[in-house]
Amino acid sequence: MSGLREARAWLFLAAGLVLAVLTGVALYGVAQQSASRPDAPADTNTIQVLVAKTDIAARTVLSADLVARRDFPADLVPAGAITSDAAAVGQTTLVPIARGQAIVAGQFSSAEGQHGASLTLEAGKVLVAFPTSDPLTANGLVNVGDKVDILATVAAGTGDTAKATQTTLQNLEVLDIIGPTKDQPQRATALVFAVDHQVAIVLKYLRDSQATIDLAIRSRAETQVVKTTSVDLGYLTSTYGIKR
Repeated sequence: MSGLREARAWLFLAAGLVLAVLTGVALYGVAQQSASRPDAPADTNTIQVLVAKTDIAARTVLSADLVARRDFPADLVPAGAITSDAAAVGQTTLVPIARGQAIVAGQFSSAEGQHGASLTLEAGKVLVAFPTSDPLTANGLVNVGDKVDILATVAAGTGDTAKATQTTLQNLEVLDIIGPTKDQPQRATALVFAVDHQVAIVLKYLRDSQATIDLAIRSRAETQVVKTTSVDLGYLTSTYGIKR
């Protein structure tokens, strides 16, 4: 009886060894098949598009050394993406393009290699530089992209109304800041705005009349025109009870 049990044990052991060998052979075959295709891509559904090789400023003429090619998954390619150098080189950018960003048709204009500021202006707008030495600008608190209001104190009459202060132009976007450079250390600081023709005349008058100008930086969330009351000496004495 014990001999029969021993025979069965050997039989089960042999069967287990055979199964282990077969499993090992199967796994080895799968590994060899995978190893034979080490460079096979998981997904070849990509499109090669042009991207900015470095940060590109607005009004820049695109050259071959400013762009590079990069593979994008087909479902992530932006609408209007440029896929050939010929379609981009020689075009003039309308907006800044960040390094690594895909270049799309709406970001540039066919301007035959020109790069003047007029290429980015809307019809009916003019570009003006407004010199200012107000404290916010002088201390570097006004930056490109900020929206500002112009507070002006002007000679308005005689007596209590000899001077009046009012919020004049509002919600002007700072497009650029002109300031001193290494080559021109004495150059005055000026803010660059894109405005309509009438506002351009108002800015010139404020500058030429030698009005005292200060700027107020707006919240990005506030875009509406704010109505304020002109302030003169009479307003201060009647509003705040200042004795004369």
